[in-house]
Amino acid sequence: NQIIVRKAGQIDTKYVLVPNGKNADHPHKGAKDENGNWGYVHDATALRNNPPKFEPPFSPTGKQCTMMDANRRMLNEKVFVDNTGHEVAEKAHHKRARIMCIIFTIEKYHDKIPALRETWGPKCDGFLVASTKTDPELGTVEIPHEGEEEYNNIWQKMRSIWSYVYDHYYDDYDYFHEGGDDLYLLVENLRLYLESEEIQTAQNGGTYLPKGGPAEGDDGKQTPLFLGRRFAEGGNMDTVFNSGGSGYTLNKAALKLLVETSMPNCMPHLKTFSEDVMVARCLRKYGVVPYDTKDEAGGERYNPFKPGHHYTYRPPANVEDDWYAKYSIDVKWGVDHCAARSVAFHYVDPDFMRRMHAILYGYCETKR
Repeated sequence: NQIIVRKAGQIDTKYVLVPNGKNADHPHKGAKDENGNWGYVHDATALRNNPPKFEPPFSPTGKQCTMMDANRRMLNEKVFVDNTGHEVAEKAHHKRARIMCIIFTIEKYHDKIPALRETWGPKCDGFLVASTKTDPELGTVEIPHEGEEEYNNIWQKMRSIWSYVYDHYYDDYDYFHEGGDDLYLLVENLRLYLESEEIQTAQNGGTYLPKGGPAEGDDGKQTPLFLGRRFAEGGNMDTVFNSGGSGYTLNKAALKLLVETSMPNCMPHLKTFSEDVMVARCLRKYGVVPYDTKDEAGGERYNPFKPGHHYTYRPPANVEDDWYAKYSIDVKWGVDHCAARSVAFHYVDPDFMRRMHAILYGYCETKR
């Protein structure tokens, strides 16, 4: 990681208006309101300021709470929300890291969004669901992009989403986490990780500033950080990327570098589904590669599957037989795979999202 930080260097984090300005053309054309009018700017604080009440659709002593399957075992034996650390940080009265959470989806899957809004979404300082239809009640925003709305064109979708975020929210937040509509984020753990001495030192170019809150040098410069679950594309360590499954986190410097500097000249019209690979490729052009986000015990903080999958999965004898084993980098298997203070899981459907939230936050009467 020290090598990664030194190679990335530092950039000025002052906001720079993109060429031709906002709302000019893709990917900076902007968003449409519920009536199809251009120029819509979503209130990213709406969910945090007015969160819906979480009410588990099952009994605290019912099967969903008491069933000891692999998912529950991983949560019982390893993964937890660090509420104690969160409370200590809150009482310290220093500036907390401001996190914007960005979800991408399409109108067809808007039925997944209520579970996100009821569970982890309100814990983000800002929350945005980029979609194909604006619905202020759900917090979805129509952000059109170049080309068709299809799986094989997600790169163009993400170019427009990241551009919209940069154009309208860059100065309001310190970190930006992006993922799909089946993402579960442990926001307290993510915030504590981003506020840790390790991350503050890394984004300050290797020098720790014990001031509390997100580090930024006196000169306004910051090292771009690209945080997530690292995969080696095809097993090649020269083309490491962060999996889009559990989402990835950019600090201000990385977001600015991606949108303002790299994307205009990094395959701007390519049609492909592999947006996570493309983001990594565009940042790599400027010396920024994925940071190793494992914890001190070697557990992964960003997890590309459900807790139970990681609890039970074992690689085949020949890693070439399974892309996941082939792409993984120095990981542990079984209960040791996940960091105790994990920050994200993927493939979490709405029913399991509510169940997972109930287990993690004490709505189930059974003990850890």
